[in-house]
Order: sequence, then C-alpha cells, then structure tokens
Amino acid sequence: MRYPEPRSRVLRWIAEVGHDLPEDVRDRLRASFFLSPIPLIIGALNTIAVALTACLRDGLSSLFWIAVADTALLAFRIVLIRRTDGPSDLLFFTGLLWAALLAATIPIVMASGDLPMIVIQVGSAFCAIAGIIGRNFAAPRYALAQSLMIDLSFKISVIWQYKEFIPLVLLQSVIFVCLEVALLRQQRQTMIRAIHGENEHRSQSLTDPLTGLLNRRGLAEAFADRADAAAAPVLFYLDLDGFKQVNDRHGHAVGDQLLGQVAERLREITGPTATICRLGGDEFVLVTDLADRAAIRLLGARLVAELGIPYRLGESILARIGVSIGVGLAEAEGEALAAMMARADEALYVSKAQGKGRCILFDGAACPVPGRTAVA
Repeated sequence: MRYPEPRSRVLRWIAEVGHDLPEDVRDRLRASFFLSPIPLIIGALNTIAVALTACLRDGLSSLFWIAVADTALLAFRIVLIRRTDGPSDLLFFTGLLWAALLAATIPIVMASGDLPMIVIQVGSAFCAIAGIIGRNFAAPRYALAQSLMIDLSFKISVIWQYKEFIPLVLLQSVIFVCLEVALLRQQRQTMIRAIHGENEHRSQSLTDPLTGLLNRRGLAEAFADRADAAAAPVLFYLDLDGFKQVNDRHGHAVGDQLLGQVAERLREITGPTATICRLGGDEFVLVTDLADRAAIRLLGARLVAELGIPYRLGESILARIGVSIGVGLAEAEGEALAAMMARADEALYVSKAQGKGRCILFDGAACPVPGRTAVA
C-alpha cells in the first residue's frame, strides 16, 4: 500500500521521512503515521482530562473550550488516520494543532498558581513529548516541531514569572533540542536498518542466488501480482538441451557460469516487464503478456535461436547448448499458476519428444514453432 505525503510544500518539508531513501522504505516510514489510533486517543484523553480538572479546580473557563476543541480534534484525527487515498496534509496539520492546544494549556495552568495542578500539567506535557518521540520519529522535523511547541510553552511560562532563571532555561533548551535530535536520529536509523534488513531477507527468500532470477516462491508471488493485468499471461517452460554434458565435461563452476549467462540472455530477450524464474537445475519459466499467437510464436522462435548461440565461458571454453520450450496459455481469467505450468510441462514433453530445440504451444494440440538448437 502507498501512503501519501502532504501536498503543501511547508507540510511536506516538515513531514519529510527521507528524500534520499528508496520509495519502499519511505512508504514503510510513512505507514507509521497511519497505524493504530490508540496512541492518539490515549494522548488526547490525557490532555483533555488535565484541562478539565484544572478548569474545575481553578475556574479557568478557557481550559473548558480547549478540552472541547481537543475532543473534536481527536474525532477528526481518527477519521484522517484511516484515510490513505489522498494527500496527508490534514493528518500532519492536525497533529501540529494538537501539540499547539497542549502548549496553550501550559501557560494558563502555570499562571493559576495551583502548584499540584502545575506539577500534573508539566508531567503530562513531558509524557506527551516522550510519546511524540516514540511515535513520530520517522519524520524528525514533525516530531521536533510538536515537541518544541510544548517545551517552549513551558520554558517561556517559567522565565515570564522567574526571570532570574533565564540563563538556566536557555541552557536546558539547547540540551533538550540536542538530546531530542539525537534520540530521533537513533530511532529513525534503527527503523531504517530494520526495513533494509527485512527487504534483503525477503529478496533472498524470493530470488535464486546463482542467477538473480526469481525462485519458485518468487514466481508464485509475481504471478499473483499479475492478476489485475488486462492481458492474459502466457507461460513459457524452458529446459536447456545439452547443459548436463557441459556441466559434466567442464565442472560445476563452468555450469554455474553458463546458467548465469542464460539468465542474462533471458533478461535481454524479454525485457523488464517479463517475469523470469529459475525453477532449479536447468529449468526456467518465463511469464509475459503477449497479444496473440503470432507474438507467442515469434518470442518462442527468438528464445530457441538466441539461447542456442554459443557461450564464451572463460578464455578457452565455447559451450553450445539448446533449449526446448513448452507454452501454456490461460484458459480462464484468473487461472492458477499450477494449471498453466501443467499445460506448459505437457507441451515441453512434446517438444523433447519431437527432437528438442523446439517451442511447442499447448492448446489441446501441439503447435510447433520453428527453431534451431546446438547440443554440446
């Protein structure tokens, strides 16, 4: 799922998660702002309770209206957090507005002179800052903006009443900002490393380490992703002719090098839109979208011809192999991969039986595609 960034230039800058990061990593970081609303609810209920308590204790009517605004804002934010189909400007703006409401509460309570209430209010405010750092670290500027509004509101209230503490408050402000920036950076980097590690592990679980092509699991996922494609998929099942002889004659290292070159040729022939998989050994599967049978025959002939061109392996080995291909077509929309592979496998069996170096189309009857092969 894609998570939108704000459209406003200012909010986009504030909510930036890292323009130099890969798009999938940015999406994962942005996703943290669209997760469970429970932290928002807990934070808002706390600030509402503190504001209403101070209102009742000290008769501060302004805090009642702040509590009302906070309640309405909470309901709106719960709606926004579930919306991922448009720009996220309002999500981040209301987050800043909530911090501003909390910041507005602090000087009102501080001016009341109610010491127990002041202690509770200040403790509540700094708990909110801790929650902000823990939840919004993916966008450091956003978290810092929220925290600074709350912290500066407290510090300004202090020095307004006790000017002799100005030097100490200024020193604490510098220390606070440096500490928060360090914490945000540390948490963000930890998260980014975790995402990179997860992506790498996932890639390894879907990829054949020898050729860099998809493995069986990767093929299954890629095939499922094609379910919404307009064109019906076409599946080519390839089996290399003569690979075993090359492998036996020159050793596994040369055989592995040959498989790598075959994979590279498949990429060059089919282009970036095709799904290519190494099933194992010398068997490959290619899934692509082709408009008609003529295009299928043309690609089949090209695969047979170009995979049959000799391979330069090291300085002294020129290996010749061929390929036999069976083609399976989708007979119904959304057909399973296993059904297409079964038809392609049957066509491949016919191709092998007819002398190898052929591409056979399975559609109830075998339709040979002209080709050539050379066997080492």
